Amino acid sequence: MDSKKIINDLISQVKEVLKIGPSGYIGIDIGLSSVKVAQLDGNGDTGYKLVAYGSGSLPEGAIIEDDIQKEEEVVEAIQTAIKNAGIKSVNCVFGLAGPNTVARKLQLAGGSDEEIEDQVSWEVEQYIPFSLETSKISFHVVGENEGGGIDVIVAAAKGEIVESYRSLLEQAGLKPRIFDLGLISVVNVFELVYRDKLVDPNESWILMDLGSEKTEFIIYKNNKIMFTKEIMIGGVIITEEIQRQMGVNYYEAEDLKNHGDENGNLPEEILEIIDSVVESFFAEIKKTVDFYISSTSDESFIECVLTGGSSLIPGLTEGLEALLGINVSIMNPFEVIKYDPKNIKEEQLNEIAYRGASVLGLAMRSL
Repeated sequence: MDSKKIINDLISQVKEVLKIGPSGYIGIDIGLSSVKVAQLDGNGDTGYKLVAYGSGSLPEGAIIEDDIQKEEEVVEAIQTAIKNAGIKSVNCVFGLAGPNTVARKLQLAGGSDEEIEDQVSWEVEQYIPFSLETSKISFHVVGENEGGGIDVIVAAAKGEIVESYRSLLEQAGLKPRIFDLGLISVVNVFELVYRDKLVDPNESWILMDLGSEKTEFIIYKNNKIMFTKEIMIGGVIITEEIQRQMGVNYYEAEDLKNHGDENGNLPEEILEIIDSVVESFFAEIKKTVDFYISSTSDESFIECVLTGGSSLIPGLTEGLEALLGINVSIMNPFEVIKYDPKNIKEEQLNEIAYRGASVLGLAMRSL
C-alpha cells in the first residue's frame, strides 16, 4: 500500500477519535447521467431537514451496467456535486443498484443468530446471479410471520462492484461508511412520506422508481417489502429512439424529450416515440403484477406511487391508472422533509423531489 495513503488514513482515524473536522454523513447516488449528493439533519421522531444538495453531470457512457467506463470523469462529477452542495463532510452512505445487486424478502425457520445466518447463506445462494463467496451480504430480521418462522430482508451485492465503487469514492476524497441498496433507500422515503396511510396490514402498495435505464418495481405490504423486480425499461430508451429517428445527438434528444420544441410543445413525432415505449412498459408492468397475483393470490392494491425522473413522462400516470384500476400518485418528499432555504434554492425543489428520492433515503440512513 502507498505510504502516503497509510499516513493519511492514520490522520483521519485520529481526527475521528478526537472529533476533529467536519461531521455528519452524506448520501451519494451515482446514476446513468448524473451524481447526486445530499445531507440531512434530524431524525424520524423530530423530522428531517435537507441542509445540502448538489449534483454533477456525467458524460454519456461514463457508467454502463454498473461498470465504470470513464473513471476520471465520474470522480470529477462526484467532486463537482459536493462542491455545488457546499458539503465539507467526507463520510458517505453510497447506494448500489443494478444487476449486480439483489434485495429479497425470505421466510426462514428462525433460531439463534448463528442459525439465522446459516439459513440466509443457504437461501440467498438460490437467488443471487453471482458467486456467494465473493459477495457482500447483509440481512435484517423484520419479525415473526404467520407460519411461525421469521421474515428477513436480505441485501447482496457483487464484491468486486462494491470494491470498485469504494475505490472511486476514495479517489474523490470520500470515506464510504455504509453501502446500501438504492431500492431500500427509496422505500425509506416512501415509508416516511406515506406513514400515516400505511396502517392497514391488509393493504398492498405498488412503488416504482422510474430511472433512466431501468425501473425498480416494489410491492409493499404490512410494513415490509413483499416483492421486487428490476424492469429494464427507463427514460433513456425514449432518448435513444428520438436520437435514432430524429437524427439528433444524445443531449438534443434529452432536451426534446423533456422540454419539447422552442415553444415548449412536444412534436407529434416525439409523442409517437414516447407512446410506443410507454406501451412496452405497460406490458411489462401488467406481466409483473399478474405474476405476483398468481403467486400470492394478493389483489389488495390500493395505490401506486411513482418516483424518479421518468415518472414525468407524458401520459404515464393516466395510463397506469387505467391499467391498474387504482389511484397513481407521484411521491413528493417535501411533504414531510423540511429544507434550509439558505442552501436549497426553490428552483431545485422539483429536481430533488422527482429525481432525488434515492439520495434522500441514503442520507436518512446515517441518521
